[in-house]
Amino acid sequence: MSEFLKGIMPFFDQANGMIVFAVSLGGLVLLSFFKSFFVGKNKDSFLGASLFSFYRPAKTFFVFFIAWTILEITNNAIILGWKLANYPAIKVLFAIHFSWYAFRVINVIEEQKLTLKIQGKLDSTAIIGLAKIARLVISGILIIVVFDLLGLDPSGLIALGSISGAAVAFASKDLVSNMFGGIMLYLDKPFKVGDWIRSSDQEIEGVVEYIGWRMSVIRTFDKRPLYIPNSIFNVICVENPSRMTHRRIFETIGIRYNDLNQTERVVNDIEKMLNTSELIDHEQVIIVNLNEFGRSSLNIMVYCMTKTTQWVEYHKHKQTILLAIADIVSKHNCEFAFPTQTLEIKPNKISEFASKEIQHFTHSN
Repeated sequence: MSEFLKGIMPFFDQANGMIVFAVSLGGLVLLSFFKSFFVGKNKDSFLGASLFSFYRPAKTFFVFFIAWTILEITNNAIILGWKLANYPAIKVLFAIHFSWYAFRVINVIEEQKLTLKIQGKLDSTAIIGLAKIARLVISGILIIVVFDLLGLDPSGLIALGSISGAAVAFASKDLVSNMFGGIMLYLDKPFKVGDWIRSSDQEIEGVVEYIGWRMSVIRTFDKRPLYIPNSIFNVICVENPSRMTHRRIFETIGIRYNDLNQTERVVNDIEKMLNTSELIDHEQVIIVNLNEFGRSSLNIMVYCMTKTTQWVEYHKHKQTILLAIADIVSKHNCEFAFPTQTLEIKPNKISEFASKEIQHFTHSN
C-alpha cells in the first residue's frame, strides 16, 4: 500500500500544481483587467498612493510565481528529482516584492508631498529625511528576513555588521561624521531646502537646494553650486535669514548746518510719516533723532522695521520711505549736506601775502 501511495503522490503534486497554476494565471489576468483602476488612482492620499504602487510589484510577483509553478509541475511530471521544495523561493520572492511595494509607496508619497506642495505640517527637508530613514529601515528588515528564510543565522549577520561597521567607521570616520551631521540636520532643522543661509566662518551664502546623507548643496547668488560636507555644519555658526520676521531700515540722514533751526521740525515730520506708513510695523521700535554733529552735516538717525521680509519687495518699500524723507527735507527748505571745508584767512595774513607777492614780482622784473 505504501508503494502504491508513493507511486501516485507525483500525480497529486502535479494536480495541486495545476490548480495553483490556474489560480495564479487567473489572478494575473484579473490584475491586468483592473490595471486602470490601480494606475489611475489619485496619489494625493495614502490610500491612493498604496493602490497606485500595488500594480507593478503584484504583476511581477505573479509572473515569477507562475514561472516557479511551471517549473514544479515539470519536475513532478517528468520526475527530474529536483528538490525544489527545499528552496524557499516563493517566500523570498514575496519578501522582495513586498519590500519593493513598500519602497514604491514611500517614493510616491515623497514625490507628491514635494511636487504638489501638500506638505502640511512637514516641510520638504523633513519629508526627504523621513523617506530616507524609512527606506533604510525597510532595506535592513528585508536583508534580515531573507537571511532567515535561507536558513542563515541573522544574528551572525548583525554581529558581522557590527564588526564591519566599526572597521568602516574607523577607516572612514569623515564619511561617518558627515552621515551623522546629515542626521542632525534632519533632526534639529536649522535650515531646510529653499532657505537662504550664510556663515561668516566659511564664507558660505546661498539657497539650500539639497540636503543629503553625506553632503548638502548650496546655490550661491551668482548661481554657482557649493557642495558642503554635512560635518562642517557641526562646527560652524549658520545664520538663516529666511526665518527673519522683519527687515530693518537703518539710515543716517545728513542735512546742512545752515538748516539747524529746521532740524526739529524735520525730525518730527519723519517720525510722524513712519508712524502712519502702512509699510512699517508700528509694533516694533521706531527711532528718529538728531544723532550726531558730523564734520559737515547734522546727522539724523532713522531706524524702523518693514513688514515684508521679501528681498525685492523690501527694497521697493525702502525706496518709498527714503523718497518720503526727501520730500519732508525739501518741504522745510532744507538741503542734504555734502562734504565741505571752510578756509579762513585773517586780514593781516592777506596783506603780508600780497606784499610778498608784489616784492617778488618787482625783483623778477
